[in-house]
Amino acid sequence: MNAHAVMGHYTCNMLWIKTLHIVLVASWFAGLFYLPRIFVNLALVEPGSEAERQRLLLMARKLLRFMNILVGPALVLGLVLWLYYGIGLGPGNPWMHAKLLFVVLALGYHHWCGRILRQIEIGGQTRSHLWYRGFNEWPVLIMLITVALVVIKPADLGEFFLHMALPIAALIAVTWVAIRAQRR
Repeated sequence: MNAHAVMGHYTCNMLWIKTLHIVLVASWFAGLFYLPRIFVNLALVEPGSEAERQRLLLMARKLLRFMNILVGPALVLGLVLWLYYGIGLGPGNPWMHAKLLFVVLALGYHHWCGRILRQIEIGGQTRSHLWYRGFNEWPVLIMLITVALVVIKPADLGEFFLHMALPIAALIAVTWVAIRAQRR
């Protein structure tokens, strides 16, 4: 017996939509992880290395364009799962409200990356490679918290964030130590 016959049409379609949503979001986040890494490399370009700078800018523009293409369908599929299939709707689902907050934060980070790229393109880049290294860690925190919210689906957000405090603090500490070590 095939999976479609066992699950039913409704559930099978929902699982395909969920699969595509996860793949699109994961691909989008890959861009959120890599674009600031290009900013690090741009900040390290030696004066007079115009060919290297232009190559990195081209990579950044293409990556941002690809991320812009991915984010639309990812959001639409997420809305279908939420509003049509009812995932996270109704009382007792505070995790969905928290997840939506972190989705908005990820969208804001995406927008901020676009603004940074435009500033770098016009020569207005004033940040150090160390700043960009720290900036590069924010999507890791956003993704960690968002995935944990979706998988755990906590009814008590206070307890959830209390449990998340140690991994988040550890990630921030490791990042800070790594950035400080690169100053030497």
